[in-house]
Amino acid sequence: YSFCTLLEMDSFLKACLCALLVLCVVVYKFKAKGRFTSLPVHSGHTPVVGSTVAAIKAIVFRKMSLCEFTYSEFKTNGWKSFTWSAVGGRVGVVLIEREDIKFLLKDSFNNFVKSPDFIENFSCLLGGGIFNSNGEVWKEQRVVMSQMFNRRQLRERMSVVFGTHAQDLVRTLDKHAASNKPLDIQPLFYCYTFDCINGIAFNKDVNSLEGNTRDAEFQQAFDVVQAGILTRFLLPWWRLNSLLGLPTEKGITTSMKIIDAYVEEAVDQYFEKDGTLKEDAIKDDRTMTGLFLDYARSSSMPYDRKFLRDMILNTVIAGRDTTGSALTSCIEYLSKHPEWQEQLHDEAMACFGGNTQEALTFDDVEGKSPVAEAVFLEALRLHPSVPVNGKISVKETTFPSGFKVPPGVKVEWLPYVTNRYEKLWGENPEDFNPKRWIGATYDEFMYPTFHAGPRLCLGKNMAILEGKIALLTLFAKFKFSPCEGFVPKLQPSITWQLDKNGLEVLVHSAK
Repeated sequence: YSFCTLLEMDSFLKACLCALLVLCVVVYKFKAKGRFTSLPVHSGHTPVVGSTVAAIKAIVFRKMSLCEFTYSEFKTNGWKSFTWSAVGGRVGVVLIEREDIKFLLKDSFNNFVKSPDFIENFSCLLGGGIFNSNGEVWKEQRVVMSQMFNRRQLRERMSVVFGTHAQDLVRTLDKHAASNKPLDIQPLFYCYTFDCINGIAFNKDVNSLEGNTRDAEFQQAFDVVQAGILTRFLLPWWRLNSLLGLPTEKGITTSMKIIDAYVEEAVDQYFEKDGTLKEDAIKDDRTMTGLFLDYARSSSMPYDRKFLRDMILNTVIAGRDTTGSALTSCIEYLSKHPEWQEQLHDEAMACFGGNTQEALTFDDVEGKSPVAEAVFLEALRLHPSVPVNGKISVKETTFPSGFKVPPGVKVEWLPYVTNRYEKLWGENPEDFNPKRWIGATYDEFMYPTFHAGPRLCLGKNMAILEGKIALLTLFAKFKFSPCEGFVPKLQPSITWQLDKNGLEVLVHSAK
């Protein structure tokens, strides 16, 4: 959308952009040039606009994703961390070495924070939630939320929800197994994970797999907002777009009304309109939201309707998008590897004990499903749900590799790239090979798919359990093959997500 909006601008706006370009020249001369003398500069760097033109050429005209664009740069420069600059004097560093990533995410944790532009760009969606906050605000939420992902919650509540909705998924796929017609499986996985997170967080049975129109509208709005937010990072003049009501920002505004109206209903379960907490609502409430409010109330953490609204949306983006993306990637790879489908089927039948009509539970799969876990982690290695991440430096610091980073610089790491680094993963790192996970473990800094350090994903074990239960339930009854000629394509999004055509596969009975 955003590049198309340039064509809609009148002469006054174009004059403003020209003035902005002149300003960029000045900023470039005084801010961006020569800030990192010990690191190579991106090969597409040009004066004034830095790496911006190279990125636009790759993303718009060569149809590359941002992570593919960065991956190609590492292969070109001999796998060296490098610097980039962009329109407006923005500068950054992209890391590749494990020790530098460990230094960023753990050893020097307090010196690198979510940047002000990150927080502002996401504020409409995530507010002051755990994914969009720093310091004590983040720490307080982290402490409270950590109480919700213990082993007891996984066994007694979460696995029951996952197993129940996985059977719903089976009933949906049953309708296609005999048709021999292509099926886009991506939206089904997003519905599955959406149903699961609603059940866990609010004890709400939304049944989006059955085609609930209102839930579909919410999910569509959620995707529009994420794509729009990504555009904000690429185009620093997005505030002007917002002021003028141009397409991308208008889409965010319209979609946020749908999202907020939907979430408001969940908030109403726990708060009166005047902001008073409904005490009866959290009494004996073992949902994620009930526990969250109970812990918050017993601590010094402030809580109100906005607090709960932000918590809900942070939970949805974590619970729906990441695992929905991971399961889609699993089927994309497995459809091309029938040998792993056979192993999954055998493992699934052992976990079910022959009765595939019953929902799998925690005890059915824990310690008994190494193949399913290996497949899930390997798909996430190649297609990490959050393929790009970054923070901003607070003060000057020296990384283990020897280079210095001044304050106010964006420092990025890309799980998509790190997970394909031959130095860490050995020969053929681009190959799908779940065997590498069986009987082996990899530390979080060479496999930062679930983040690492103090911000290591609290829901990691939940996501793996959800993924295993879904895969084992499906492969007990089905097998999948690719559709000839169909090539999945990414769409712009904060998380790894395929475009509107999704992932078309053929569904067959496993018998």
